Amino acid sequence: MKTYVASLVERSQRVRSGGVNPRVDNMLKITTDGRQAALDMRLVDATVAADAETKLSKAASAIAKIWQIGQKHRLTQLVFCDLSTPHPNQFNAYDELRRLLIGSGIPHQEIAYIHAADTDARKQALFDAVNAGAVRILLGSTEKMGAGTNVQKRLVALHHIDAPWRPRDIEQREGRILRQGNGNKQVHIYRYVTEGSFDAYMWQTLETKARFIQQVITGRATVREAEDLEGGGALSYAEIKAIASGNPLVMEKVRIDTEVSKLDVLRAAHVNQQFDIGKQVRELPGQISHAKQYHAGLRADIQRRNRNGAGAFAMSVGGREHTGDMARKSAGEALVKAVTGSLWGSDRELHQVGSYKGFSLMAGRNGTLPLLYLQGTHSYEVMLNTENPLGTILSIEAILRNLERHAQDGQADIARKEKALADYSAQLGRPFAHEARLRELLVKQADINRSLDLDKSDTQIVDETKAA
Repeated sequence: MKTYVASLVERSQRVRSGGVNPRVDNMLKITTDGRQAALDMRLVDATVAADAETKLSKAASAIAKIWQIGQKHRLTQLVFCDLSTPHPNQFNAYDELRRLLIGSGIPHQEIAYIHAADTDARKQALFDAVNAGAVRILLGSTEKMGAGTNVQKRLVALHHIDAPWRPRDIEQREGRILRQGNGNKQVHIYRYVTEGSFDAYMWQTLETKARFIQQVITGRATVREAEDLEGGGALSYAEIKAIASGNPLVMEKVRIDTEVSKLDVLRAAHVNQQFDIGKQVRELPGQISHAKQYHAGLRADIQRRNRNGAGAFAMSVGGREHTGDMARKSAGEALVKAVTGSLWGSDRELHQVGSYKGFSLMAGRNGTLPLLYLQGTHSYEVMLNTENPLGTILSIEAILRNLERHAQDGQADIARKEKALADYSAQLGRPFAHEARLRELLVKQADINRSLDLDKSDTQIVDETKAA
């Protein structure tokens, strides 16, 4: 293993220097080979003899022990492995693990691969068999055995044979066992790590990514947005070199990089917030002035209504007075006729067709749609009811009746805007609270990068379509 990881350093050095065609070798291929070697050296070198103790033999031993303990209640287990797939003509982790499990006394019919369920019907039959305890060990990948795999009824253990790249993959895997419907009060989750390999680094990276993501989700990071921390699927030359040398600085680098990323997000949010605050401080005075002018117009219209509101109903339409409470219907009919009749004139501008309580009744149109407004200091659109002219009069009266409510709402809006302006003005120009900590970490990060000869630009992203 150590010799192989050292060879990965040499490969990554050649890639880093530009001496290799990316279609032949690249950092993504090197990272994948390193992760496969951590799973089993035979995945990268078929000539390697099986050691007495491998990750797969350790996993088989643990799985067999749990299988034996759970015999009475037919308890089941899930095994996740992304870096290998079943293949009849070459070594793979699935068939090797199955061979070891059968060798430990587990009947072959109680072991299944999710890959065999290639239709919805077969998949459901397999899930039913696991829930019934007929199949007690199910092996699969995150993609094939993640969301939608409802086999939790008897699950007692889950095994991570390899480390996936993303925290959400861990969530998908463990969500199969940590869920409602599992009849076991206590379950077990195993993670297998090959010392001196890519495994420890991968799990440490997953932990730091997941911790920060959880802080964002729960609100403890006090941010509104966050950058993608999952990376492009490839390690850098320096990271591979550090893993090969066993340099403890590589773990310190992960911790500091993650905290720097977190504080960068916080600082970006702070900058964005300051920009928004500055915009509010610039725009709110104009909004407040406009709101006050509109509120003053409402108060003037209330006074106008009150001055002309005494006595019985009285509305003028087309020069004719409609007075008395019984005149509402005739006034409505005359008003609707005047408004709809204005459609056939050549003048598209609003023009007066009557008056009510000191307000002008203004008619207009939008295309062929007739419009009616009650105009004082402000204009208020009336709901014109051509089918029920009395409804038009009731709409006009409702507008005037609700002027106080609109004035109260306007006054409350002014108060909110004035308070917001005071709050924003107090916050404008505040420095980033974690600036000192971020600068301290950046210094440490630079020191570690120099020690590790770290250059993140070493990570080589491959166009998979071209590479294929």
